[in-house]
Amino acid sequence: MVWFVALALVGGALAVDHRAGWQGLLAHPVFASVLVGAILGEMNAALSAGLLVELVYLSILPMRGGRPADPVTSGVVGSGTAALLARQSPGADPAVVCAISVFLGLAGGELGARLTAPFFALHNRFLGSLEFPPDLDRRGLARRLSLVHLGSVVFIFAVEGLTVLLLGAAAFYAGSAVTRIAESAFVLGAAYWSALVLAIGVGSIVHLFWQHRFRHWLAALAGLVVILLWIV
Repeated sequence: MVWFVALALVGGALAVDHRAGWQGLLAHPVFASVLVGAILGEMNAALSAGLLVELVYLSILPMRGGRPADPVTSGVVGSGTAALLARQSPGADPAVVCAISVFLGLAGGELGARLTAPFFALHNRFLGSLEFPPDLDRRGLARRLSLVHLGSVVFIFAVEGLTVLLLGAAAFYAGSAVTRIAESAFVLGAAYWSALVLAIGVGSIVHLFWQHRFRHWLAALAGLVVILLWIV
C-alpha cells in the first residue's frame, strides 16, 4: 500500500505541474517514469514502459472536440505497474511486464480522463463564476487570488492522486494475475506487440515532423546513432 500511496503523491504533484503550474515536461510519461523508477528502485522497467507510452502520446494529434487521455495517469500507472511487477516477480519476462504495463497505462489514461472530467469541469465552472468586489484593494485582491490558486492546487492534487491510487492498484493486481498465468505463446506475442508499438510510435513521430529540407540531417543523425550504438 505504501507504494500505491507514493504513486498517488507523484501523480498529484505532476498533475499540478500539468494543470496549474509551469506546465513543464515533467508530466510527460517518459519523465514521469524516471521519477517513478527512482522512487521504486526499478528504473529499467519503469523507463521501458514510460518510453513506449510517451511514443504513443506523441503520435496522437489533438483534434477539436476530442477528449484527450490523461498523460499523467497513463505515465504514472504504466511505469508504476512495470516497476512494481519487476519488484514482485524478478524472474518474470521483461517483455511481458513491459507490454502489460504499457497496455494498462494506456487504459488507465483513457479511464482516468473520464473519471476526472466531471470534477475538473466543476472546478472550471467554479473558477469561471468567481467575482470580487469592485472596491477591493490590491492587497485584499492578491490575498483572495492566492487563496483561490492554493485551493485549485489542492483540488487538482487530490483528484489526480486519488485517481492514480485507484487505477494504479487495479492495474498492479491485474498485471500480477496475467504474469502468473502467462505461457510461452503469450510471452512471444507480448514481445512482438511491444516492438510494434515502438515502431508505430517512432514512425508516427517521423511522419509528423518530417520536412523535406531536414532529410539530410535526419539521415546523418540516424547514422550517428548507429555508430554510437556499435561503439557501445
